[in-house]
Amino acid sequence: MSPQWGHGPGVAERPPRTGDKMPRGKTPQSARARASAKCRAMKMHTPASSFPAMGRMLALAMLTLLALPACGDDGATDEQLQTVENQRRQLEQQVGALETEVTQLKAQLAQQEQESNANQAQNQALSAQLADIAQQLTEARALLESQDWEGVYTQLTAARSELDALRAKLAATDGSLELNAAFVFGGTPLTLGQTYTTSGGASVSFSQVRYWLSNVTLLKQDGSTAALADSYHLMEVINAQSVEGTVDPVTLPANRRESVLARAVPAGAYAGIRFSIGVDPTYNDNLSRQSGELHILQNMTSVSWMWFTSYIFTKTHGTFQPAGGAQNTFTWDTGTNANYRTVEFAFDSAVTVNSQKRLTVNLRADVANLLTSLNPATTPTIGASQGAASTTLSDNFAGMFSVVSVENPDR
Repeated sequence: MSPQWGHGPGVAERPPRTGDKMPRGKTPQSARARASAKCRAMKMHTPASSFPAMGRMLALAMLTLLALPACGDDGATDEQLQTVENQRRQLEQQVGALETEVTQLKAQLAQQEQESNANQAQNQALSAQLADIAQQLTEARALLESQDWEGVYTQLTAARSELDALRAKLAATDGSLELNAAFVFGGTPLTLGQTYTTSGGASVSFSQVRYWLSNVTLLKQDGSTAALADSYHLMEVINAQSVEGTVDPVTLPANRRESVLARAVPAGAYAGIRFSIGVDPTYNDNLSRQSGELHILQNMTSVSWMWFTSYIFTKTHGTFQPAGGAQNTFTWDTGTNANYRTVEFAFDSAVTVNSQKRLTVNLRADVANLLTSLNPATTPTIGASQGAASTTLSDNFAGMFSVVSVENPDR
């Protein structure tokens, strides 16, 4: 008479089939009994709707892992065992996905630390939190190997919760802004000494172009603003030049400055940007005050410019030759408080600034616009005493900017 396989007193336990899954170190009977108990406990005490952030799919996957090997008198079929293996792989994929997320966040924190003035203690705390999450995922992998499904689920749920909390912190952490303003003449990059043709057929070349880009401010959708601290930047394309008014000779090296990296930008959503050309009266009327790059050794003040009592806002020097005429030099400088100008651009769509999102604003600074309504042949010199011409030139500086692109990718 063939033996009757099943459960209970006097009934033989079914021999293990090929492919049966069981905890390491357990007999088929003890493995099935433990899984069966888990199955009953889950059915009685853990409805799928009670599982938190990992989601209903992961909850159902664990229920399947607990139930299939143990529920039913005749044991699991090969098809059920394959289903269990597929669900185990899903859990393993969840672990891998969270490990990848932790690796990405580590890289973002490292980059943020390099690019911004982030608080060192804050960075250390965030890094420690990431290390704790990584340890939880390491333990989850070990529990996968031992087929402790409840343990895996518990570790994954805790890791996801901590990652969500960490991402919320990073979303509220200061970010950075890269502002680029490329010097061009028309559609061509500006090169000192190169001859360009104006719309009127004259020839012009430049020996230097310099201006103060100041008070960079990001504009929020609700109309409020976030002004960036110490925002005074000297943009320039120059050859080497001696600094005026120093006892010992000082030489500025040749330089091309078209980019500003603003650190510690307040986290938030922004709809536009504003900046000024020149130096506001707070600093222009008192050269002893310093902020950002403001300094008399920048060669943007001199004895010939109001006796070192204010900054020169813009410098445009070069040569000009009208069609059929003689070539002459021109020197155009502005710098009175009346020459201070502000430029504002709205973004096509809102951008986000924080430790996980980059913001890069690319502008074009078209020097050809400086010649609008001004002719170096008839106005070779512009300074503090040429009020009307300096007003026009200041307006032209403000009008030379246009937006090329706004980039807001993840770090």
